[in-house]
Amino acid sequence: MKKNVLGLFIWFIVTLFVVYAFFLNTAGAVFADTIKTYLNLSNVGAAFAVGSFVLGFACMQIPAGYLLDRYSIRVVTAAGVLMLALGNLALTFASNLPLFALSNFVQGLGASFAFISVGKLIGEWFAPKMFPILFGLTQTLSCVLTAFIHYYLVQALEVVSWESIYTYFSLFGFALFALILIFVRSPSKVATGKSLSFGKSISTVFKNKQIWICAIAGATSFGVLAAYASFWYMSVQKTFQVSTSDSLVISGMIFAGIGIGTPFFGWLSNQLRSRKLAVHIAVVLGTIFLIMGLYLPHFNINTYIPIKFVSFCIGFFLSGSMLYYTCISETASNNTRAVALGLINTCVFIFNTVLLFIPQFLTTTTSTSYFTSLWVLPVCVLISIFLAYFVKETCSAKK
Repeated sequence: MKKNVLGLFIWFIVTLFVVYAFFLNTAGAVFADTIKTYLNLSNVGAAFAVGSFVLGFACMQIPAGYLLDRYSIRVVTAAGVLMLALGNLALTFASNLPLFALSNFVQGLGASFAFISVGKLIGEWFAPKMFPILFGLTQTLSCVLTAFIHYYLVQALEVVSWESIYTYFSLFGFALFALILIFVRSPSKVATGKSLSFGKSISTVFKNKQIWICAIAGATSFGVLAAYASFWYMSVQKTFQVSTSDSLVISGMIFAGIGIGTPFFGWLSNQLRSRKLAVHIAVVLGTIFLIMGLYLPHFNINTYIPIKFVSFCIGFFLSGSMLYYTCISETASNNTRAVALGLINTCVFIFNTVLLFIPQFLTTTTSTSYFTSLWVLPVCVLISIFLAYFVKETCSAKK
């Protein structure tokens, strides 16, 4: 009992790291115009300044996983938070594009440790059946808390400078760094196995076909959901001239669905005693609602209630694809788990980024982009459904 309570406390602290990283990753959208004016940047310069966070995040995923597998999770996780907080603070002193981009890049490097750390710790402290539930709740808290933070930031920017806001959040980061150093640790008896070199660890993970199948399936489902919830969704609403306020509410329904769906499908997979069946049900139903979400605006409907319901269901069902993370965690050994989680995170991130640029390659005019590229998202999720048939069941062996 005491072990479970301590494990939950440690999980919550590291989940705050995920929230901190997720907020700073998405803060660029809130501060973009203010920073662009402050640094006197062009549109390209502003995109580079904000996007440098993403570059650092992508570069460090797999190395971060190896460090978490190889060394003390307390030290490595604390170092990630410290790097994130220092980059956060450095932004307030950045007076030009190179300094701002470098600071944001450092933030991305630190943030790369967050999601992998919480997955590693859940795998160490709890029984396998708890992994999909707690991992899902981490996603829930990051979505919900970030949404609230963004709401208040928009209001705060009217009376407080962006530098002051970043300073306050850097202080939170330093406090979180202290908490992790004091409380976060692995259980006293963890079967770690023999430590592997970086090359051996990468080789072990990369040679595992099941990990690759899950990583690609996760990228073509959860990566699609992330893309639809951001760029693609606003493209749909712009095409059908939905007001900004209504679009924000409808978009919020997608994230509400994600927040509720991720722990629910983790629980459902335990009840069914099958990760494979649960993720298959979730992604098939998610694809149906995704197609409805793309085509529903064509109907002559005078209320947004149907599309709000459909948007919630898109987030709810497609969030079940997070179970691919659970499959990878249960497939990998404890001394390669973080590297394996880093691999799927990298695949999801890269595919999500690629999806944001696909319309530019498929079309030549903005007016036709939505209709020309409409087929891409459902086709990608269908690939995930197809790959699900080749995923080996992991639940029963580790129940």
